[in-house]
Amino acid sequence: MKVDLDVKKFWEVNAQCFKPFSTDKPRVPISFWLDDHFVLEYMNLPSTIRYYNDPDYRNEINKKFNDEIEPILGKRFQSEDYNPAIQPNRFEVIMGSYWAISEGATPWLESTVESIEDVKKLIKKYETMDMRSVIYPEGWHEAKEKYEKETGKKLRLGGTGSRGPATMATSILGTVNTCMFIMDEPEIMDEFFKLLCERLIEYHHILMEDTGNEKRNRYSLTDDNCYLFSPALYERFCAPFLARLFEEFANEPGYVRHQHSDSDMGHLMEILSDLGVNEVNLGPNIHPLEIRKKMPRAVIYGQMPPFVLRNGTHEEIIEIVKRDIDCLAGDGGLVECTAGSVAGGTPLENILVYMWAVQEYGKYR
Repeated sequence: MKVDLDVKKFWEVNAQCFKPFSTDKPRVPISFWLDDHFVLEYMNLPSTIRYYNDPDYRNEINKKFNDEIEPILGKRFQSEDYNPAIQPNRFEVIMGSYWAISEGATPWLESTVESIEDVKKLIKKYETMDMRSVIYPEGWHEAKEKYEKETGKKLRLGGTGSRGPATMATSILGTVNTCMFIMDEPEIMDEFFKLLCERLIEYHHILMEDTGNEKRNRYSLTDDNCYLFSPALYERFCAPFLARLFEEFANEPGYVRHQHSDSDMGHLMEILSDLGVNEVNLGPNIHPLEIRKKMPRAVIYGQMPPFVLRNGTHEEIIEIVKRDIDCLAGDGGLVECTAGSVAGGTPLENILVYMWAVQEYGKYR
């Protein structure tokens, strides 16, 4: 299929389309990103370990990627000034996880926990932790000042988002352990999640204070592993965690409470709705009308299955776009988006067809 699309104008118009639950806009907006998984496969790098360990090499690869992609898709997707010296220590690492980096893969958080006794030790650590003493790598403050002086940009961190409690727990405790502990040792896990949330809020406030970042009334959670929890278990362990975060960082009129969970977690949608979640990017197996039924106040970012976008015919991609628009566009609460990330190996031609279909069939005026 030959696509006739002015990609520069496409994104200019797209910027005018993000008016939630309004049809007073040119068309349905689209939102997608080409992340590091996509970059690694597209650039066919000889070493992914070098990409993650060598900032100059990473920025060089990202620039080459952007230079190739921009003329085709109309925008630059990757940062070209990644600087690890100004990154705070990852919250899950502070709380007991560690980074595993292997050739041919993206970095992954792993656990060292083997038994419930290890969880008890973590809880004791959380109770006495001095967050300010562990939040930054050595030289962070000097690196921040240097970065701001050389770039003219202000570093603003904290208060806008994190991984969700279920996924955090699986990274810190291990997936199997988390599932076993919430069933066999619920009282200990109550304390684990309570302290994890308190320390996370403290983590955000320190970052906000040290970078002059003001509250933005928006909080985004990525929680793919929430599907592991039944509604009852989610309400016990995770819902109070979300409620505290939202109360702290997204509690004024006009707030945005966003949940990304690209898994089969449809059984939790009513709980999320009760918590005031009003933006969602959920799993590809959940029908858009089912989301709208359970979450009537949520802007839906979806529901293009990533593997349809990667492996499907152009006709199949167009049919999914038409389905989403027919189901949801009438209330103005649709942002056409992949239900998950854009999978590595997705042909650029398929992405262009995706963009064209939104432009062709998503017009309001």
